[in-house]
Amino acid sequence: MKTEAVIFDLDNTLINRKLAFRSYSEHFIERFVSARDARQKEEFIEFMRVSDRDGYRDKREMYQECLAAFSMKNPDTTVEEMLNHWFAEFYNYTVLMDGTLDVLDRLKRKNVKLGLITNGSPHAQHSKIDKAQIRDYFDAVIVSGEAGFHKPDKRIFELALSRLDAKAEHSWYVGDHPRNDIFGATSAGLNAIWLKGFMDWHSDLDEPEHQIDSLDEIIALIEKT
Repeated sequence: MKTEAVIFDLDNTLINRKLAFRSYSEHFIERFVSARDARQKEEFIEFMRVSDRDGYRDKREMYQECLAAFSMKNPDTTVEEMLNHWFAEFYNYTVLMDGTLDVLDRLKRKNVKLGLITNGSPHAQHSKIDKAQIRDYFDAVIVSGEAGFHKPDKRIFELALSRLDAKAEHSWYVGDHPRNDIFGATSAGLNAIWLKGFMDWHSDLDEPEHQIDSLDEIIALIEKT
C-alpha cells in the first residue's frame, strides 16, 4: 500500500500525558495541599491520578473531589482557583513520548503528509503542541473544540483527510485510546495502529489488526504493509 498520510493522536501518543500529569500533580500538591510526609504526598498524587481518569474527567469535578479529600494549606482555596492553576500550568509539564521526533522526521523524509487529531479545548491542546515544539511537522492539526465534533465521531477523521487531501484507505491513524482512536479511525476507513501501554483494550471492540509497543515500530509496520 502506498502511504499518503499518517495521522496521530496527541496525548499518550506523541506526548506522554501520564508523565506530565505526574509532574503536574507533584507541583499541585506542593502549591495547594498540606501533606504530613512523603508517603501521604504519594497517596494524594495517586488520588489525583485516579480522579483524573486519564484526562477524560471534567476538571471541575476532579477538583471538587480533591477539595473534599485534601487538607489544603489555605482553607479558603476554591475550585475556581485550582482550575485557573490547571489551565495556566499544566501545559508547562508537556513531555514528548520516546521516539516522537525521530518518527516524525523519518516520515517527513519519506514525503508522507502528517496530521494530528486531538480531543480537548483549543487553549489546552494548542498550548501542549507548541510547548512540545512539534507544530511545524504537521500539514493539518484538528482540535475537537474547534472542529465542533470529537473522536470517535468519524467526521473529525474525515475532516483531517480532507485537509490533507488523502484517501482513507491509503492513510494511517496512530493512537492509544481503543474507542476514540482505533474504533473511530477504522469507522472512517483508515488503517489504525494501537499504541499499547496506556489503556486496556475495550472488551466490546474487535482486537485491532495493528498493534505497537513504541512509536519507533511505526516505520517498519507501514513499510511492510
